[in-house]
Amino acid sequence: MNLEYFRKFSNHEEKQNNNKNVWLYTRVSSKEQFDNNSSIDNQTIAAENYAAENNYDISNTFGGTYESAKGDFSRKEFTRFFNELIKAKQKPFAVMIYKMSRFSRTGATAIGLVSKLINEHNVHLIEVSTGKDSTTPRGELEIIESLQYARKENIERLEVTVPGMKTFVKNGNWLGKAPRGYDHYGPRVKNLKFVSGKQRLEINTEGKILKKAWKWKLQEIPDFEILKKLELRGLEISKQSLSATWRNPFYCGININKLLEGNVVNGNWTPIVSQKDFETINNRFDASNNSGYKQSKYNINRPLQSQLFCGICDTKMTGYVKKQTIHYYKCQNKKCTCKDLNANSSKKSLNTGLNNLFQEYLGQFNLSPSMENVFREQMKITIKDRSKDEIDIEHSLNKRIINANQSLDKLERKYIFEDIGTGTYQKFKFELEDEITKLEHEKSKLSLEISNLNKKIDKCIEITKNISGYWAYESIDNKVKLQKLIFPLGIIIDPLKRQYRTTKVNSVFSTISSITRNREDKTKSAPSDLDDASCSVAGAGLEPATFGL
Repeated sequence: MNLEYFRKFSNHEEKQNNNKNVWLYTRVSSKEQFDNNSSIDNQTIAAENYAAENNYDISNTFGGTYESAKGDFSRKEFTRFFNELIKAKQKPFAVMIYKMSRFSRTGATAIGLVSKLINEHNVHLIEVSTGKDSTTPRGELEIIESLQYARKENIERLEVTVPGMKTFVKNGNWLGKAPRGYDHYGPRVKNLKFVSGKQRLEINTEGKILKKAWKWKLQEIPDFEILKKLELRGLEISKQSLSATWRNPFYCGININKLLEGNVVNGNWTPIVSQKDFETINNRFDASNNSGYKQSKYNINRPLQSQLFCGICDTKMTGYVKKQTIHYYKCQNKKCTCKDLNANSSKKSLNTGLNNLFQEYLGQFNLSPSMENVFREQMKITIKDRSKDEIDIEHSLNKRIINANQSLDKLERKYIFEDIGTGTYQKFKFELEDEITKLEHEKSKLSLEISNLNKKIDKCIEITKNISGYWAYESIDNKVKLQKLIFPLGIIIDPLKRQYRTTKVNSVFSTISSITRNREDKTKSAPSDLDDASCSVAGAGLEPATFGL
């Protein structure tokens, strides 16, 4: 009997693939491969030929760039490809990859992704170089084996290269591209002018400008002001990048590469900030909850607390309040014999408060009216010397204005002689003219600032003529700033005699005190004209921070 009769009773159905749409994913690991070996083009051509032979239609393409296969979803293009695939209402029949190592080298993670594509989304994988695909159980197994081999290959490669990389870093070398501010010389750099038999990192023009930024940060200048200062000098940097710069130990000559496994080494490059200053700046961040901006933490009734030291044991003093109104300073050393000292004078207090005594102590730094001319001449000399920085900025602005005007001239020539589009011409013409206008505006502001010398001096003299009064009536933050300016190493109080001891004094105020005493001594002996210009030599170390009061 003919068995064909019974075939109609079988529930088997032949499944035919009518979906001929496929997607293509290509990738190389490094920029060097992307630039030099045409691998992306070769992968694409091979896939197009395979698709033509098998009647597939490549409807979407992903990758086409260099991304490390270290992680799957750390790759932007891979993530985009996978998300698009999951969201697509009409899924492709398969994804074409030249070789499975181009898809992933993560092993188990990659196998899980492949399983999800096949079993949940009915999307297969095709390895173009071998013709393997996941449409059959055997083919799926072969694809998985290819992914496992790619993982094994990656591990073996790391076992060979990582020890050498560890040794390289431990010897003080830098792995990867040098951070901003340095030129990277070495045997494997792309730019021919930086090719060298041995690695060396050298501070470039941007690095010299960044070095100034670290000094400003040490002076507690806010980031937004530092960004403006950098821009004036021709260095544009985002606030996020600047914030990250403060936290990067590279700039103080320290390497913290993860290959060191938690250890740190000194790098073989010249730092642009000292390790001490780097630590100071970052300790401030930690103290202000990593905000990068120092918040006021002082009590208006105990302004000396942050800088006051005990004259008996040299321990820093703290403070407290009693009955919510009476404030005291006290030594933090429990073994010290220093008694708690009242901060403010009152009708009931037996002793003058330390704040009141400090105001009296500041009186010696008040500029005498008779010394105003001497001090004015000294400040002119000092500001002239300090204005070199502004002159450098003006030079940088002039250079940028010249470059922008030259670019504008070139653009106009191209528009006339090379027939570039009117839209393109107008777009770049507007951008260049806008840049020139901004630069000219900054230059005019700077010129005004430089020419404003007398106003700066007048402000400085106004403050220094009554520095004790200024301290008494200013805000708590300005009180502390002034204390730090005059006494950078702190203030010492003799708790027994209730007298302040002389510590390191800012040169501006030590000069005022010195010339005032000299005037008084000479007045007692024989009159003389102290307005002589020779007196102006004394203060060569005047600090520019005086003008920030």
